[in-house]
Amino acid sequence: MKISRLRWTILIISFVVLIFGGLTGLYLGRFLPSFVCCYVDGHLRSGTCFLASLQSSLSYSSWESYKYLGEIFLYFSLLVILIGRAWCGWICPLGFLQDVLDLIRKKLHLGYLNFSEGIRAKLRCIKWIFLFVALLLPLWASFPAFAPSVAMEFRIPFCHLCPGKYILPMVTADFASVAVNYKNATTITLTILGLVFSALVIVGALMKRRFWCPYCPLGLLLSFYRKISFIKLKKDCQKCTMCEICYNVCPVEIQQVFKEREKEDVTFTDCTLCLKCVEYCPEDGALQATFLGKTIYKSTSKGFFRDKI
Repeated sequence: MKISRLRWTILIISFVVLIFGGLTGLYLGRFLPSFVCCYVDGHLRSGTCFLASLQSSLSYSSWESYKYLGEIFLYFSLLVILIGRAWCGWICPLGFLQDVLDLIRKKLHLGYLNFSEGIRAKLRCIKWIFLFVALLLPLWASFPAFAPSVAMEFRIPFCHLCPGKYILPMVTADFASVAVNYKNATTITLTILGLVFSALVIVGALMKRRFWCPYCPLGLLLSFYRKISFIKLKKDCQKCTMCEICYNVCPVEIQQVFKEREKEDVTFTDCTLCLKCVEYCPEDGALQATFLGKTIYKSTSKGFFRDKI
């Protein structure tokens, strides 16, 4: 089986298990390194996104909440160390839906949107802004020194902005969350922004592969573990001909893989470990995926030319 077919198979299975696995009584915890939105019906989903638990724990200034945060952070870290950002490329439900929208784009022969390196560099701050929202605003809710009525609405602030809150429930035909919350000015603002971001992600995914992934704060958290994660993307620079195929097939358009001329480890921050670069590389052993230092998949000229026939 081609690696891309295997990835699609795992993506589909993961989507069904994470979004509908609760129907079988399956529950995987509140520490998943993947968008399993807490706004999806709890009877359907089989787990919860770590970001929701992180924000909720930070928003309560109690020993119990911090103890719980330490516990789920440990489980979250173990899962990320195990397979790194492969959670994004192979398991994430929102990532799967973006891939489906990209297939629709291809079927409809829609144009493709390219961002220059300069534009991508300027947009990298977005994921940091989202991460700061997720980490800092819940602390305001925990210690509401000023405007306490406003602070109370920031217990899970990023969740109200997250496209997953509005897109994933639509898959289950639950449209209650896909609306403006008119409770007060704060909730109105947050939910309107969330709906705008969600619309941008849907339209963007019809114009660009994995449109949301470069701006995802959960993906940013996962990238902090890339030096110690068991799965890595490695390159033999001596075998690389700088053909740029890896860049052309990369869903998040990482240029550093083909540009790198010294380092062996090319698991860069935005890499979702989808392994398309390895699958399409025409040079034997130029790129390879390793698990605990052992090669589990590598590029071959035989595979490259077979796929072209």
